[in-house]
Amino acid sequence: MTRRYTRPLARIIALVLIASGAACATAPAIDPTTASTDDPNAPSLDPNQPDVSADAQSQKAPATPGRAEAGVEGMIMGTVLGAQVGGSYGAAIGAVLFGTYGVLTGDVPFDTGRARRTPPPDSDEELDREIEEELSKQDELETEIEDELRKQEELLAAIEKQESVNESISVEQQKRLEVESDDPLASPNLPYERNLPETIFDRIEREENGETVVAKTLDADRDGKPEVEIVFDNKTGKRTRRNEDTNFDGRLDTTNSYKNGEIAERSEDTNHDGKADRWIDYENGRGTRERVDRNYDGEADATYLYENGTLVAETHDTNYDGKIDRRVEYEGKRRVLEIEDRDLNGSLESRTILGTNERPVRTERDQNDDGKTDVWEYYDDTQHDALVLARKEEDTNADGRADVKSYYKNGKLIRRETSE
Repeated sequence: MTRRYTRPLARIIALVLIASGAACATAPAIDPTTASTDDPNAPSLDPNQPDVSADAQSQKAPATPGRAEAGVEGMIMGTVLGAQVGGSYGAAIGAVLFGTYGVLTGDVPFDTGRARRTPPPDSDEELDREIEEELSKQDELETEIEDELRKQEELLAAIEKQESVNESISVEQQKRLEVESDDPLASPNLPYERNLPETIFDRIEREENGETVVAKTLDADRDGKPEVEIVFDNKTGKRTRRNEDTNFDGRLDTTNSYKNGEIAERSEDTNHDGKADRWIDYENGRGTRERVDRNYDGEADATYLYENGTLVAETHDTNYDGKIDRRVEYEGKRRVLEIEDRDLNGSLESRTILGTNERPVRTERDQNDDGKTDVWEYYDDTQHDALVLARKEEDTNADGRADVKSYYKNGKLIRRETSE
């Protein structure tokens, strides 16, 4: 293996030395003792005569020492690069090509720092100007770096803020699943409120009803409309209400009002028309009353009352005239009584008593609206598919006692009794 590359390497070395010698030989060496006075461009040996050939020599004579140096360096570089690509032959070719290029141009290939170097300035003013320009460029670069760092910090802050919001929303969803109940008669639970970090809120002061309040707002999507707003009393520092945009349409549709640090009332705009249509009162962490606006006219037409977390009564305005025309009462989560205004005259004249299976047992009615029951209807409790009348009693003389009794079988009258 050693003998195989000995001769090519020797040739490469010889080529390098020959090219170096040729490049150096091209440099003229002016000896003042042997210079001919016949050459008009030769420097004058007479100190009294001006040297008129200096400028011409500097303009015409090439900077051969620099070219020779560039040639040698180019040959070395060509040898190294050529050897990597084509072995010994590649090294020889690279040395010749790169060396020739260096001699002819005075530049070393791929050595940008050597070629075309800027000459030093000719005066102090030009030097000062270049220094000022360089300092100005450095200032501009520092400004650009500071702007970029500021943008990166803002981006990181926005990312951290969004991550905090996403984490809070995830926790909120889990909490809501935990507090929701499958019992339709259970009282509404306290709403879960996201415990968001203070750093993501903006703090402002404003006037409300002649009083200064402090509000913390969260505008996560930066559309200029907050998704969460928490209001505090400026004097006591206590939280008074919390507003939220539950469907992210830009309007706050839910409000929690506080008393002694606890939620006392909650209002909701469930159809997102800009008006509240559901109100819940809380006491000791449990819902005590719920009002609903089912026709979305701004007035509650259904009310649900709770005791110890369980529904005990509900009232309805079925024809939306502002008057209650139906009331249902519960005992032990079971309907026991229904009271109705069947003729919708504003008086609840009909009462239906329900049995253990929540089927009607009897109905009591005040037909003449004098405040006294004058009709009693009893139902066949053996019939489970339909409401079948079994007996009817009437007070025809308004003395408070039934004087007419009618008996039915399978819903048909079979006998009637009348008393004096």
